Amino acid sequence: MKILFVSDTYYPHLNGVYYFVCRIAPLLQEKGHRVAVIAPSETIRFTKKRIDDIEVFGVPSLPLLLYPKIRFPIPFLISSRVERLLKSFGPDIIHLQDHFMLSRAVLRANKRIGVPILGTNHFMPENLTSLVRSEKWKKRLEELMWARFSRVYDQLMLVTTPTETAAQLIRPKLNVEVAAISSGIDLGKFNPSNPSNPSNPSGDAAKIRARYGIPDKPILLFVGRLDPEKKLEDVLAATALALKQVDFCLVIVGKGLRKSALESLAAELGIAGNVFFTGFVPEEDLPLIYKSSRCFIIASIAELLSLAMLQAMATGLPVIAARAGALGELIRDRVNGLLFDAGDIECMVGCIIEMLKNDDLRQNMRANNLEYIGQHDIHATVRSFERIYQGLGWNIPYPHIQESTI
Repeated sequence: MKILFVSDTYYPHLNGVYYFVCRIAPLLQEKGHRVAVIAPSETIRFTKKRIDDIEVFGVPSLPLLLYPKIRFPIPFLISSRVERLLKSFGPDIIHLQDHFMLSRAVLRANKRIGVPILGTNHFMPENLTSLVRSEKWKKRLEELMWARFSRVYDQLMLVTTPTETAAQLIRPKLNVEVAAISSGIDLGKFNPSNPSNPSNPSGDAAKIRARYGIPDKPILLFVGRLDPEKKLEDVLAATALALKQVDFCLVIVGKGLRKSALESLAAELGIAGNVFFTGFVPEEDLPLIYKSSRCFIIASIAELLSLAMLQAMATGLPVIAARAGALGELIRDRVNGLLFDAGDIECMVGCIIEMLKNDDLRQNMRANNLEYIGQHDIHATVRSFERIYQGLGWNIPYPHIQESTI
């Protein structure tokens, strides 16, 4: 089967869409399928590259003014080229990853070709409107974004999204079936017993701490983009209060718009000596970062799924999470983590202190996470999408997926 993924953002812009495709595409190829991606190129020219051993067709693009690492297709150069690409590659299935310009061009071209087409939703307006200060304009902008999303995804045969919470969010906006399918994680890489990189078998917690300058203290860990919707200012405020009762360090892995501001805030709060910003961490180091930590924390208000949180859970970490988005679906309070209402700093402080001090609580949550995480095995995700692709090719309705429980 020939499978074509379509995305308006892709490598070298590392985001949820890229990580979704670059993880499942090689596994699909291992099972005998041919996979390719259409995405904006890194130049104003058409390109053809192999990225992660996947064929990537790049359409001419320009950098986004405020975010130059994000590129958008040049409209008048893509329409005819997209149709030629579809005909030359000859996909059996087209799988959209968003509803933006390139996906719309593929959808238009495909009306003349008739390939079965589905989409996965990774989109939440809050990820794009978090810098808008006016609540009135933010609401209007989000309504406009959802309307554009609906116009595109209502033309598809099926829509998937990573969690049941995410599915419930978009079902009222669409007239097509929506199925919840986890994006999946590699349990062979993220697990308590075998977290190290095979090319670096001598790596251990002490070496990882030394590599990133992290002291020998309990680690409260965050991994992800350092952007406004992640609410890391709240995490820093809670950390400053919790440090008055328990000694630990907060390790923040990732990069983003708020990095400099967060570093300044840590200094203002007088906790710079207990907060460590690692910047980007290569994937071969991530398992050991998780294994070296005592607990994972996430205060984000806009998560359809947090791959970093799932990786932490697979490594055996309990989680402190905001009761927002899909986090409350993945975390059961006092079962595999502790939940707090978004913005409730006092409750977050209590969660941090309890989690770091209560060994029995952490061990129980660790066991529950390790039992639960098998539901997010990436190989199960690949099998689910194979069944979908085959069903759409044969025009067989895909069955509804029941919400998982812990």
